[in-house]
Amino acid sequence: MERCEKLIEIVGKEDGMDHGTTFMFELPVLSFLYLENMPLLSCFYPRKHHLECPSLKVLFVICCPNLKLFTSDFDDSQKGVIEASISLIQQPLFSVEKVFPKLTGLALKEENIKLMRYAHFPQDLLCKLNYLVIYFEDNNEKGTLPFDFFHKVPNLELLFVHQCFGLKEIFPSQKLQIHDTVFVRLKQLYLDQLNELEWIGLEHPWVQPYCEKLEILKLNKCPQVEKLATSAMSFINLQKLSVGKCKRMEYLFTFATLKSLVKLETLTINKCESIKEIAKNEDEDEDDCDEMVFGRLRSIKLNCLPRLVRFYSGNATLHCSYLKKVIVAKCPKMETFSEGVIKVSMFLGIKTSKDSSDLTFHGNLNATIRQLFHNQVGIHHPN
Repeated sequence: MERCEKLIEIVGKEDGMDHGTTFMFELPVLSFLYLENMPLLSCFYPRKHHLECPSLKVLFVICCPNLKLFTSDFDDSQKGVIEASISLIQQPLFSVEKVFPKLTGLALKEENIKLMRYAHFPQDLLCKLNYLVIYFEDNNEKGTLPFDFFHKVPNLELLFVHQCFGLKEIFPSQKLQIHDTVFVRLKQLYLDQLNELEWIGLEHPWVQPYCEKLEILKLNKCPQVEKLATSAMSFINLQKLSVGKCKRMEYLFTFATLKSLVKLETLTINKCESIKEIAKNEDEDEDDCDEMVFGRLRSIKLNCLPRLVRFYSGNATLHCSYLKKVIVAKCPKMETFSEGVIKVSMFLGIKTSKDSSDLTFHGNLNATIRQLFHNQVGIHHPN
């Protein structure tokens, strides 16, 4: 359920019911619970009750500020502090010790994370969790992620950072004193609707081992971020890269980083109004590289990039043997793909609209883009 702005409770009370009775609700086959953007939701049921969901594997409760999600029996002192301010109407949804050990996916806000930091939980409480969503409902004064919490999720594979108000960086430049198990299995990183985020920090030396394991990286609505990294870095296992609605993004990465994308399969850039090229040629060592091989690249989608001039300004030969179709839509200033030779033996053509199945082909990728540019110029400046 989502965007039910007037919903206060999920199960309504009936007239004449005994207020002293504890009601039992059992949902034996419920495996996925998703509640988002319900500002008035305060409880499952407005009387004393037990909610049992023995099959629950994924629990995403996001932007429901009045809903108390967890209580804990692991730390009696912490439990007393929590329960002292909770009426029956605000009875927490679940007990930590009953739900957490089975979860594979979970969304946590800062309040939940604080509870888990200070309560004395067993080390293996979240051993099955591999998908974590983090969000801050209030402004975060620290401006960073809660790295001192992540060691509690040693098998984390996907981290989704969503609407974290006040978050200015993902990975700080100074290496943190973190547990050895932090992010050792991380393969997917999603950064979504982070209005204050200024830099990601992927280029820092202590972060490089995590970058080299990433398989999927997606940015969406991060308006202050200007580039994925400020210097060269390695993405040797990255398969999918997507950047959308990052209005200050001028380019994604440098030439040296581009060379590392040997396993990249799909690249999608959408509605980034400042981007002029995808890979910036500013590395002195480019002269030492005559060619780059992207043996798995199958899809490139460039959409609504009004300032994009080219994909890459260098002269190295690009080998994209499996690249068949490219989408170039609403990129009126794109003159060419690259300054060098492009070898795309399976290339079929370019789509100029996401909704169209028609392909434009003029010999090769560079020539096709040049012809599309000339056609665009001819439309706007007829003789």
